Parts: sequence; structure tokens; C-alpha cells
Amino acid sequence: MFLVVTGIALIVAWLPDIIPAILGGRPLWLIEVYTTEITYVLDMGIIAPLCLVCVHMLGKRDPLGTVILAAILKLCVVVGIMMITQTLSQYLAGIELPLPVLITKTASFLLLGGFAFHLERRLYRSLA
Repeated sequence: MFLVVTGIALIVAWLPDIIPAILGGRPLWLIEVYTTEITYVLDMGIIAPLCLVCVHMLGKRDPLGTVILAAILKLCVVVGIMMITQTLSQYLAGIELPLPVLITKTASFLLLGGFAFHLERRLYRSLA
């Protein structure tokens, strides 16, 4: 369930930024203060599909699915930690991020990171 939610959340988190820019024929509004383009590519083009592929592999009991799961969980934990430092750095630099951005970007990735940390501990205990 975590992998499905993560895969979908990564797409849902970024589409509200991309669709208006495409429809309006203008650049993204946070382009100068956020690592948007590479984040979109990594999250929506690589990590989200990999989460769904991992679910499929785990369902087939493919051992590679467990390896991919461990990597995805570690990545989610690191991103959760990074979101704290990134948000604090932006705040200290005087960059104002609207509340909806803080909720959809920072809070959602912190929540995913927290769940990933819990699941990672369970995974490693079950492998020991």
C-alpha cells in the first residue's frame, strides 16, 4: 500500500504545478527558488513508476522487488530529512512559500519519510 500511495503521491504533488504552466504557456512560478525540473523528472518519470513496478515484483515474490523496496524506502527517508533542512534554508533565506505549497510539498514528503522509516525498520528486522 505504501508503494502505491507513494507512486501516486509523487505524481499528484507535482501535477498542480505543471498543468497550469502548460495550459498558460508560461514557466513554472517557483522555477527560480525550487529544484523543479529535475524533481519532476525524477519523481514522476523514475521513482513513481519504480514504486509501481516494485509492487508488481513483490506480488510475484521476485527477490529483486525486496532490493528495490529497500532502496525506495531509504530514498523516502532521506527525502523526508532533506525536506526539513530545505524548508528551513528557504525560510532563513527569506523565500516565502505559501501554505498550500508547504502542505502539499513539505508536509506530504515528511509524512512519506516517516512512514518509510517505520517500514524500513520492519523490513530489515524481517530480513535479519
